[in-house]
Formats: sequence, structure tokens, C-alpha cells
Amino acid sequence: MAYSVIGGPALGFDLARLPGGHQVAGVLRAALAAGPDDLEQLAACHPGPGDREEWRRASAAATDTPTMTDALALAGAAVEEGAAGETALLRRLETSLLGDVRALERLLRRDLLDWTWLDSGSVAVQDPVASLAADVLVDAAASAYLRDQLPDDLRRAMAGPYVRAGLARDHDDVTVGLPDVDARLVTFAGADAEVREAWRRVVDDLRVHTAQWAPAMHQATWALSLADRLRLACDAQLAAVIAFERADFEARDAAYGVWNAWSGVVQAGAVSDLLAAEDADILLRPWRLVHDRS
Repeated sequence: MAYSVIGGPALGFDLARLPGGHQVAGVLRAALAAGPDDLEQLAACHPGPGDREEWRRASAAATDTPTMTDALALAGAAVEEGAAGETALLRRLETSLLGDVRALERLLRRDLLDWTWLDSGSVAVQDPVASLAADVLVDAAASAYLRDQLPDDLRRAMAGPYVRAGLARDHDDVTVGLPDVDARLVTFAGADAEVREAWRRVVDDLRVHTAQWAPAMHQATWALSLADRLRLACDAQLAAVIAFERADFEARDAAYGVWNAWSGVVQAGAVSDLLAAEDADILLRPWRLVHDRS
């Protein structure tokens, strides 16, 4: 699957289940917010084509994370194998990703930095400075995306140019500039064990209503598209990934519904002025059940 700005919740679902997902989110937020001066700063830290080619080959060799398509292809065999096969399938579904590091690079270069491309008829070329800056961002994002597959010294080397550019610290917080959304992001990031358990319980209780979530999420995303807020909403989803990690939720929580519930809350908040009341109620219900009763 291709990652995209419009698919921020799906991107967040993958990042919330990856060990370095919150770090990837920080890099992508930097790309979303970058202006010409930031790109020049990043480009100045480019490591050179030799190091980049070595890193590219190492990243390509490390991309053995199973995809969701792979996991679903095993479903029939798991049923035939009985309980043991079903357990293995569930574990595979927990860890399988919707996208991969190649999809991550395309998202960063073509979607997040779309304004840096020069079109001439059917040919599109990225601005040279922006292309170098994108290299630095891609390397840093890939080093975190593949955190459990790359050697530590290689990961540090890949992230080094981005760290030296000095942009990292500006995009690791959990605020996006929308007061209601920011308040929820900060509250969620500060969750303790009792709040985490409340989220798990509420998600289980609402599982019978899962069919309502997807249409409501679609309506929220459609409204964001019409209002030209997709980049803002994507930034909010990336901030939500960082908040998810700071709240000490685990990959298993994300896989079993807590991420979707939390992502829906953030998506509804980003378009609260345009979303129909019934759709807002569905997406905000988990938040109200956990936090409005505390």
C-alpha cells in the first residue's frame, strides 16, 4: 500500500506498531513544516552520494517486514492448522505493515515535499536543493522505520545529517496549533496505567460498533479534503503517534483497536466545525467514555 497525506490514520497505524515509529513521525512532521530555509539547512548536511548508496543498499536488504497482504494470504492455512495456526496468524497481523520503506520515501519526496517539484509537460523534476534535503529526511526516516532491522552504528550514521541540521527538536512535541486537538494530544500523552487500561476496556466494549467507525472516518477525511486541511490532519495524526508512544501504549494495543479509536478522535477534532454530529459522536465516543468520566 502507498502511504499518503490523505491516509494519515493508516500511516499512523503502521508507525504506532513500529519500535521507531514515533521517531519516523518526528521526521515526517519536519518535512511537512519545512520551508526553503529549512531545506537549504538540510541540504547543507547531505552526506554525499557514496554514503547514501551504501545506506540505500543496507535499507533495501533489511526490508523483510511482512506486509498485511502477506499475512492475509496465510489466513486460509492458519484456519486449517487450527488453534496454533490462528495464534501465529494473529501475531503476524499484529506486526505486518500496510506499507514499506519504499512507500515511506515516496510519501516524503512526492507528497510532503510536493511543492518542490518542477513540472514541464509530462516531466517532473525536484528542485536540486530540495532533492538533497529529501535525501537527508529519507535517510533519517528509514533509519527509524527499520530500527529493529539495522545495526545501531548504521542507524546513527543515517540519522546523523538530519540531527546536525538541527530541525529534529522542533517536531517532537505533541501540538499542532489546534487548541482542542492539542489539549487532547497532551492529555493522551500523559496517560498512566489506569488510563491505558480504561482505553483498552472501552475499545473492547465498543468493538460491536466497529462497523460504524469506518464510514464516520471516511466522512471526516472527506470534509478535511474539501476544507484543504489534509496536511494539517496528517500532522495531527503524526503527533498522535508521538503521543501514543509517550503514553506507553504498546504495538499490541495499536493492533487491537486502541490506535484506530485514538486516531478517530484526532481526525474528528481536526474537522470538528464541519463534521456531522452523528459522525463526530461515533469518533469521539471513546474519548468521552475514558476522559469525560474521570
